[in-house]
Amino acid sequence: MAIMRFAAAIFFALTLTGIALPVRADINQNEAGEIARNNNCTPKKIDIYQQSVGAEGDTVYRVDCNLAKTSDPNAPKAADALLISCKENLCEVLRPLAGEGK
Repeated sequence: MAIMRFAAAIFFALTLTGIALPVRADINQNEAGEIARNNNCTPKKIDIYQQSVGAEGDTVYRVDCNLAKTSDPNAPKAADALLISCKENLCEVLRPLAGEGK
């Protein structure tokens, strides 16, 4: 009987761990959007650009920005996306992207 309780407790703990992991990705996505707003980029779309797993895992997000329309055709093209790296709950801007693909 004690073995069944132990097995049930282990199964329950693994289930909670499996459910809690995707929530962290959502939190990091929200923080990546906030970092983009702080860098004058209103987020239009947030995608995972690169992800590494493990004890020191991190996620790099590509944040596409809503740019203001310019009437000057000779104006330099501004960066329309940012790469933002998140490790645990700390996020930082890696670099802007101008017209690049993934």
